[in-house]
Amino acid sequence: MNPNSEAARRTEASSASLQPPVSRVFNPETPRTFPHRPARRTVCRLQAGETADCKSALQCLAILTFLLCLNAHSAELPAAWKNSQPVTVTQPGLVRFSVPLDTLDAARAGLEDLRIYEATGREVPFDLDRPVQRAVLTAAPRKFISRIESNTTVAIIETGLAQPVAGVTLQTPSRDFLKAVGVEGSSDGARWATIADGLPVFALPGGATQLRVNFPAGTWPHLRVTLNDQRANPIPVTGAVLHPESAEAAPAEPLGVEITERAETDRETRLTLRLNGGNVTLAGLSLNAMDQLFSRRVSLAQRSVSEGEVRESVIASGHIFRFALEGRAAVSNVTFAVDVPVQARELLLTIHNEDNPPLALAAVEAKRRPVFALLLNDRPGPLQLLSGNAQCPAPKYDLATLRRDLRTVPPVTAQGGKLVVNPAFTAPDPLALLAAGTTPLDVSPWRFRKAVRLAAAGMQQLDLDLEVLASGAQSFADLRLVTGGQQVPFILERTPVQLSFPVAATKADDPKRPRTSRWSLTLPHKSLPLTRLTCETSAPLFRRDVVVFEERADSRGEKHRFALGNATWVRTPEQKPGKLVITLNQAPATDRLWLEVENGDNPPLAIASFTAWHSTARVLFRAVTGSVPALYYGNAKASFPRYDLDLVARQILSAEKSKATLGLEESLKGTPLGESLAGTKGNALFWGVLVLVVAGLLFVLTRMLPKPPEAK
Repeated sequence: MNPNSEAARRTEASSASLQPPVSRVFNPETPRTFPHRPARRTVCRLQAGETADCKSALQCLAILTFLLCLNAHSAELPAAWKNSQPVTVTQPGLVRFSVPLDTLDAARAGLEDLRIYEATGREVPFDLDRPVQRAVLTAAPRKFISRIESNTTVAIIETGLAQPVAGVTLQTPSRDFLKAVGVEGSSDGARWATIADGLPVFALPGGATQLRVNFPAGTWPHLRVTLNDQRANPIPVTGAVLHPESAEAAPAEPLGVEITERAETDRETRLTLRLNGGNVTLAGLSLNAMDQLFSRRVSLAQRSVSEGEVRESVIASGHIFRFALEGRAAVSNVTFAVDVPVQARELLLTIHNEDNPPLALAAVEAKRRPVFALLLNDRPGPLQLLSGNAQCPAPKYDLATLRRDLRTVPPVTAQGGKLVVNPAFTAPDPLALLAAGTTPLDVSPWRFRKAVRLAAAGMQQLDLDLEVLASGAQSFADLRLVTGGQQVPFILERTPVQLSFPVAATKADDPKRPRTSRWSLTLPHKSLPLTRLTCETSAPLFRRDVVVFEERADSRGEKHRFALGNATWVRTPEQKPGKLVITLNQAPATDRLWLEVENGDNPPLAIASFTAWHSTARVLFRAVTGSVPALYYGNAKASFPRYDLDLVARQILSAEKSKATLGLEESLKGTPLGESLAGTKGNALFWGVLVLVVAGLLFVLTRMLPKPPEAK
């Protein structure tokens, strides 16, 4: 045997063993496998009869190993995907891990663009599992009897169930009660064992309802529910619904939430919440209130963009409460919005206070349902989660047919890395396109301009002030943002928040009407979009008819009374003092309002603290460093601008925004003639113009009349 030939065969065998199977990396039947960079191969060949020492063979093996490793890790990610996040899963076989929140937030709403790749570039088939809480199981009792005994209402229930029962929901038509309930169980209907005591059931006028009584699960052929009627009249209990032992609760993970803005009105608290990730399903939103006794209706909304304007849609509503029965521990439910899908990172939470003071909120907490990825991990090493492809369809893998069986696999821990931008991604940032000018704008038809002051570059939120609301079109169709002579695309957001300002009021009674009290209200601007007026009085008992009106001038300059709103104020000794409200049916056209109160034969009311409430709006846009944008308004002939911002609406609403402010108003042209005629000096101007017209007509007539014959 030739030793050199034997060494050559061993070297070639070792070299071949280091090569990965071709079918696993460059499989032509795998449609989503993308090409690798070709690696340069160094082959060490030992011809028969030639002499080669061991050192040369080891050097050749080292070079081969290095190049193979380089080739395995140099695979580029697909250029159509924007984001990549590494995830390390060490467990081989069938794997089920929670997709990191960063990837969920960067993906599309339906996660159609989510892909998983190995470091070698092979696409890994997977399936998604999105668990939610199963529907509550219910069952009708076999027999139900309700009767009143002394100071209690007793309901006897024959369950007819062989499985354990964990709760019962009472049925009643009453909608205003609060009672303590005790529950007993029995196997024969004669001997009873207490299984729950002192639990509350209630239905409040505001809508908060708690009719379910939970207790430790047990097999009870008979149940006896007792309502305590000592402190309130009995209520009719017409039936009950049984709840068999509930299934295991769906998993939930913490979700960071921050209150970025809080707006208080006289009846609502509006919170802007920013989640630390979007495209999630909420497992619940909890309000950590410091108050010991409250009941509030709450609603959750998210924003979307349609036709260049932000619109809000309510995605969840409910009631939160906390109270304590006498001698009992406090009972509360401050969580709602369970299993609610959320796309945007920014949510709007509204707490309807009615006539109650705002809640003292310490924080708002949230949880989300995890999204599990299920895959067959036959190779050790890191995985790459790809996201951010706006056009790709949802993948179709064979694992979807085994979805029910895969859900039983216990989840494993996966270590996620940082979400980064795919270096091969070449598409531009859609938000960066917003800063570029679109088309030139001839600003000569616009009457007013205000400089926009920027605190930082990037996405901006600009709230419109009273001057813009008064001088601009009520539809906001005339708003334009201009920098360097070019329009800046923006989105208009009409917020339901009502802002307020104090109104200067003076008593202006008419001596000819002694039974009527009248106040003159002076507004800071004309044509403000007012929605209501509020005021206060300390009188404990009254009933008054109230009207708010203004005096509008017609084309001749004559003023006429124009009613804007009316109301009937009633207060009884049982009612606690509150604000008096007048809802306006129309916005005023002038800057002077009149409020009249018909007293009849009663003494006049002492009214103070007049406040005006108005609707508002804001614009969202993107600014670059060094830009000096200006807001133009006051063009009655302008129509709504049309920008292609619907295509990047989600990125705009989810982006963090700086608050821009407006500078002083600049008048670019005079007041139109029609408005001048209808102003406060319209009467004198009208008669002056009329005199000139008449004088001109007389002059023309005198020139047209024939001249008298000259005397001879």
